[in-house]
Amino acid sequence: MDKYKRLVSNTMLFAISTFSSKLLSFVMAPLFSYWFETQEMNGIKELLNQCASLLIPLVSLGIANAVIRFGLEKGVKKGSIYMNGLAAIGMGFVGLILLYPLLRRIEWFSEYMVLLYVYLLISCLRTLNCQFCRARELNRLYAIDGILCTVTTCGFYVLFLRVLNMGPTGYLIAIICADGLSALFLFCVTRTWKYCSVKNFDKELLNKMLRYALPLVPASIFWWVTNASDQFFVAAMLEDGTSLAGILGASYKLPTILSIVSTIFTEAWQISAFTDGTDAGREQFFSRVFRAYQSLIFLVASGIVLMAQPFMAIYRDDYFFGWQFIPLLTMATAFSSFDNFLNSIYMVEKRSTLSLSTMAIGAGVNAVLNYLLIPRWGVNGAALATFVGYFVVFLLRAVNTRGLIRVDFAPGRLAVNLALLAVESFILLRQVKYWFLWCALLCVCMAAINFRDLWSTLMQLLGRGRRKKA
Repeated sequence: MDKYKRLVSNTMLFAISTFSSKLLSFVMAPLFSYWFETQEMNGIKELLNQCASLLIPLVSLGIANAVIRFGLEKGVKKGSIYMNGLAAIGMGFVGLILLYPLLRRIEWFSEYMVLLYVYLLISCLRTLNCQFCRARELNRLYAIDGILCTVTTCGFYVLFLRVLNMGPTGYLIAIICADGLSALFLFCVTRTWKYCSVKNFDKELLNKMLRYALPLVPASIFWWVTNASDQFFVAAMLEDGTSLAGILGASYKLPTILSIVSTIFTEAWQISAFTDGTDAGREQFFSRVFRAYQSLIFLVASGIVLMAQPFMAIYRDDYFFGWQFIPLLTMATAFSSFDNFLNSIYMVEKRSTLSLSTMAIGAGVNAVLNYLLIPRWGVNGAALATFVGYFVVFLLRAVNTRGLIRVDFAPGRLAVNLALLAVESFILLRQVKYWFLWCALLCVCMAAINFRDLWSTLMQLLGRGRRKKA
């Protein structure tokens, strides 16, 4: 299959899976503001969620990245990939059990710790089955599972939060049930039990997988520091910080649309990058796709900033002021998306240590700026710290990937798009007279600047444009 057609086909399939799950998060967030009795309870839910995001790579030893990377290679036994994945999760979970006495001392989580452990294990097993499904290129089944998991998660949310009113405990139980059913569904339908044999365990391959995956664990932690630690800084450094952490989490839901776009594309792009990115024309391939990708990201970001106030109006009244945090969070999410794209180059070249080092610098910048800016500017100080952290990572990766694959980033257009988004954000935050009209005009300008790249790439993806040899 032509590389462009493969990319658009995979993008559509992963869109079905990812959009359904991310849409659930987007839709449920306003309902959570009503279903949780206090902002503090919602804040605890957000902190539990972020804690799980931090610990999952540790529990799994980052093996999910290796499952998809090695699983797509020809000549590698699929059974060995799966059994090695189970072995890595088992080792990681034993290590987490040893940390139980220490983690239980964290005041926010002490009463939820057992459920959190179950949540982590089930989530890792579901991720393993999902990635193994992708490694076997069962992409349609992967998409179906995404839809089914979304439906069951929604049902369990209603049951445990709305009907039984179980608060953060109900939130954890709902995710455990939904992820558990998803893992079982994929395990049975794909007949994965055929691969579950001790004979398939391959120590030599496991060592290769871990050498690739383990550097990505601290990279994930540093990513978490840049992306999610803001809520912990806010909770610890500000008066009524737990409630503000909940509002910050709610404000992040609208920029989640960018994450939806990025995740859908990245999951499809990884397969194209691994399977179609080894010929002489891959630099042209990467460059063309990135130009269209940045155009799409900035267009969506511009629309998100425009809709900040209307979106927060659907939350409970005491959440409305969270619109002020959306512009900077949107800019941060845009550059997080670019960072993910560039990370695919490291994955193609198996240079996971570069992913680690760049994210380490970004996390350090974020942590220092959180400490300096939150006392002065409150929650928006945390949002600004996140943006700067991701921007620094983008600059670092744009430079050091030049020695691997020379991507044309169209820096002039990138600078213009960023400037337009910054001006739109400034107008909204300062509530300039007729701000909605000015912001809408800037959205139109953004569309005019980026339309040509998006349209020409779309035509090429659909096979209607004139393509150069790649």
